[in-house]
Amino acid sequence: MGIYLYIVRHGEAEPMTKADELRELTEHGKWEAKRTALWLKTQVANFDCVYASPYIRAQQTKDIILSQGIPCAREEVITELTPEGDAKRVTDYVLAKIEEADGKDTNIICVSHMPLVSYCIGELTGYTPIMATAGVAKIKIDLDKWSGLLQTLLAPEQML
Repeated sequence: MGIYLYIVRHGEAEPMTKADELRELTEHGKWEAKRTALWLKTQVANFDCVYASPYIRAQQTKDIILSQGIPCAREEVITELTPEGDAKRVTDYVLAKIEEADGKDTNIICVSHMPLVSYCIGELTGYTPIMATAGVAKIKIDLDKWSGLLQTLLAPEQML
């Protein structure tokens, strides 16, 4: 057991024909998010918290993940979880919230955008990958070191 952070990039979104924050998932993006949700269901019984970007496509991805029957104790929209957000601020916030959990086994998920998801992974693990749409990174958190170990990095096509 332990503390795990799952960082998820939103599913494929429609083209930039309107304001970025209003872009929705395509049908393929919805399929990707569902596939990611089904994989997550094999990893966790429940989430202690879901943090998500306020952008529509990230909210849709989060909703699809939770609709697959993974219980979640708490949801929070973090305005910093946008494409140009500050990865250090985001990871510090999430780790501080985990620390408040008082050492119990914890599963957290963050749903956001490129390039922020890659930078957050980099802040925690020292490795900054390019993530596929609806890709997921599973990171085992070490609160003593205020860092993490990347255990899994998958694209939806690699799941199940």
